[in-house]
Amino acid sequence: MSPTNAESSLESRPEISVYWIPGCSSCVKVKEFISEHGLAFESLNVLERPEAMEEVTRAGLRGVPAVRRANTYAYAQSLDDVAALLGVANKHTKLSCDVLFSRWDDILEKTRAIVAAFDADVLQRPVIPQRDRTIRELCVHTFQVAESFLRQVADDTIDARAIYLDPRPDIQTRADMLSYVDDVRCEYRNTFIPANSSAKPDYLNTHYGQQPFAQVLERGVWHTAQHARQLDHVAAGIGFELQIPQALYLGLPIPNRLWS
Repeated sequence: MSPTNAESSLESRPEISVYWIPGCSSCVKVKEFISEHGLAFESLNVLERPEAMEEVTRAGLRGVPAVRRANTYAYAQSLDDVAALLGVANKHTKLSCDVLFSRWDDILEKTRAIVAAFDADVLQRPVIPQRDRTIRELCVHTFQVAESFLRQVADDTIDARAIYLDPRPDIQTRADMLSYVDDVRCEYRNTFIPANSSAKPDYLNTHYGQQPFAQVLERGVWHTAQHARQLDHVAAGIGFELQIPQALYLGLPIPNRLWS
């Protein structure tokens, strides 16, 4: 499709489009954020609509979630950027960095207990409706969010997606999983728990532009929290007690829905 035809086709569609995939925490959140402001939008699952993904890449973006308003696009990892695109306010009150660091540590600890309950058979079960992802892959991804943040802080030029989108086929058994989980938790505690915390930069480079450190930190915490919540409910569905108290979610901009 030529740019002229592409622009013409947009004129006949809703003013706002959200491009997303099932099971993506940021995708769920941005759809809720826009709905909460009373705005109608076109919902485009790019796994079912490859032409929608072509629109995203043609706009110069490298992934989803993404939001379009008329002929302008924005990555949706930053709700501040989405709010600016749509002309609405993001009124969320952010927690301090110290609180976020401590909260992330607590969530990682609780998630470790959840992961430890899954045997090899459970790890291979599918977990997300409408998407090919196993419980094993979701467990790995949950801790990769923290690992990728560690790498971003250590090397400000790194693209975190190379870490948290890696399916890690080398991690298959529960022993493999717990070894990886414990390595991430140990490095996280040694780097960010207040007694050991090093100086923090003001900004970090991300695949969606240079962002305030506090914003990238908050996104990492709630991203982990959302997937931890999913895993907690998966475990509850097979007979285990919920591990994560509601207090650990307070103040985080996690979605209301679990999956999509």
